[in-house]
Amino acid sequence: DPDSPAWIDLRVGSVTLPHRGGLKGITSVDGSSIFGVGDDGAVLRFTPTGTWLFKPPSPARAVFPLSGGTLLVLGGSGRVSRMWRMRPPATKILDSLTLPETVTGAGAGAPVADRVYVATSNPSLLGVRARRLTSTRSIAFDHIISDIVATPSGDRFYVITDSSNRMSVVDQYQDRVSRTIELTGRPRDLRVDPFGRFLLVRAAKGDEVWVVGIGTDQVVGTIHSVWRGDVPFVAPDGAIAVSDGRDLAFLDPATFHETRRASGGASDFWYPFLWNGFRARASALDRPVQFPSDSPATAPPPAPPKRDSGVAPAAPTQRVDSSRIGFTVSFAAVLSESVARDQAAKIVVEGHQARVVTGTTSGVTVYRVVLGPYATRDEAERERMIGIERAHA
Repeated sequence: DPDSPAWIDLRVGSVTLPHRGGLKGITSVDGSSIFGVGDDGAVLRFTPTGTWLFKPPSPARAVFPLSGGTLLVLGGSGRVSRMWRMRPPATKILDSLTLPETVTGAGAGAPVADRVYVATSNPSLLGVRARRLTSTRSIAFDHIISDIVATPSGDRFYVITDSSNRMSVVDQYQDRVSRTIELTGRPRDLRVDPFGRFLLVRAAKGDEVWVVGIGTDQVVGTIHSVWRGDVPFVAPDGAIAVSDGRDLAFLDPATFHETRRASGGASDFWYPFLWNGFRARASALDRPVQFPSDSPATAPPPAPPKRDSGVAPAAPTQRVDSSRIGFTVSFAAVLSESVARDQAAKIVVEGHQARVVTGTTSGVTVYRVVLGPYATRDEAERERMIGIERAHA
């Protein structure tokens, strides 16, 4: 359901639905705190620790979460529009702003930027400074604004209208249109690459998608794909994923040639992301378990002879080649001596009975069931396999 948020925990493989029912404007900055607007105009925030609810003075239309925990709420009724600044989980309104023009609903902000833009009915684009909650001058357009997206850094905003083949680039530092990009048709939707490399522009008719290089603000190519909530998208490695019949194809962004294909992938839902694996563990948990050897690994050095005793100093002991000591096979390490001896009684290989060796690890007595030593690793491995088979017989 596109109107219901969900958490997917990759560490344990769980899926959690924090809310069932219709929500508008679902958005998140960090993937953990999810914001949305209910049918009654209330603002909801879902986190793994609980749900936060805020009912503004008038029904909310959209929410703009920013980095650092600040939240801007756009609301109002009729021709009156207001914006409130708050910091969840507190429900206190820290500041409010009455917007001078009627807001139509379209808007965009970047989490790390200080600027949010909303579309008005003039038609124009109205900027709001998030930190001071003040409005900037309006940026006039010739047609009704249909979509706005921001680059990840928030330095530029891309704007399309419902009756033009041009896409405008708004510079938030200058509060003006810095340049326009000519398209070969009328655009309908925008989708920005989370890493700020490309912008995907959906054509109003057909399955054409124009790829715009954000670094150059130029159309670098045209691809064809069904436009869905997940596809097309730009993968973390820069490849552009498009639907191709029942499959999903990945295109090289430089040549637009296919690099790989997921057979039957068009029937799946895709969400690209970067994951650094499991959470970091304490270093002590990753230390390998060490058991005492059958005999001391090194002998204490002989005491030096007394001076003038007439005894010649002993010749230095020749180093022992550890590779010639042999290999010991360990079948089990348990905390019960009786269990260890029962295991050893079951293991007899070529007339050799497994034995129990007692040791101490971190102050705990451990009983090991072992065979050997053997001259080579291969011989030890062969005997180990035979012993395992007989132990489970």
